[in-house]
Amino acid sequence: MPKRIPARPAAYKMVKTAPAIEADNQRVQLIFSTERVKMLDELAREGDVTTRKDLVNNAITLLAWAVREVKRGRVIASVDEKSQRFSELHMPMLDAVASRSEESQAVVHHTAGGD
Repeated sequence: MPKRIPARPAAYKMVKTAPAIEADNQRVQLIFSTERVKMLDELAREGDVTTRKDLVNNAITLLAWAVREVKRGRVIASVDEKSQRFSELHMPMLDAVASRSEESQAVVHHTAGGD
């Protein structure tokens, strides 16, 4: 005789589970203020980005490039082509990368000098 499935209690709710994540991917959950979320969504609209994931991937690509450039001793800046003036980007993270890069270069030069 087949087993009878008991009726659901009134307090029982169906819960959708998140889709399975591929083995080489990981879920990251971030909590932002309402103002920051508005900023993210506005940036996505301005850049024709359709998902927050794509927006974050773009931001990571830009940040990774900036870190590589700073490690090479370069300055990250925007340039006004008409006036030939530039405005350097200052971020605590990039300043830390530059500082570490300068320290490691000093060690390399010191060691190469034979001291």
